[in-house]
Amino acid sequence: MKILGPLILVGFFFFGVFVLANWIALTAPATLSLIAFSFEAPLGLVLLGIILVFAAFFVAYVLILRTTMLMDAHRYARELKAQQQLAEKAEASRLSELRKQLDHEFAQLREEADKSRVSFSTQVEGLEEALRNLIGETSRSQLAYMGEIEDKLDRNLATQPPSEQ
Repeated sequence: MKILGPLILVGFFFFGVFVLANWIALTAPATLSLIAFSFEAPLGLVLLGIILVFAAFFVAYVLILRTTMLMDAHRYARELKAQQQLAEKAEASRLSELRKQLDHEFAQLREEADKSRVSFSTQVEGLEEALRNLIGETSRSQLAYMGEIEDKLDRNLATQPPSEQ
């Protein structure tokens, strides 16, 4: 596309040189017929005028097409920007909703951890109390056994003759 503009300019330059070189032939009068009537005019200039009119229409058409294309591009850019902003807002909304959901889940996990900690603490306290009771009971049993053994020893020592002592 970048080479097309310079090629067109070179073409117009050579066309201008051609017109200047053949100006005498282009301005030579000739009888021209338009089926209903005839008139005398330079054929070259008439054809050159028709070519210039078509070239002007072509340039106008290209300018209109280019303007329309630019306007559409601007409209599409605005629509794209609006859609991008909507997408960003939706993404931000989804992220905030996800954050809320995660906060809720973490709060539930904290509650469950606290409940588990309390339950575990209660169980540990119960086990500690049971262990204390068991240790106390075992101590009492051992003391009772030791008392019985002392009583038996005292009785045995009391029933034995004094010489053996």
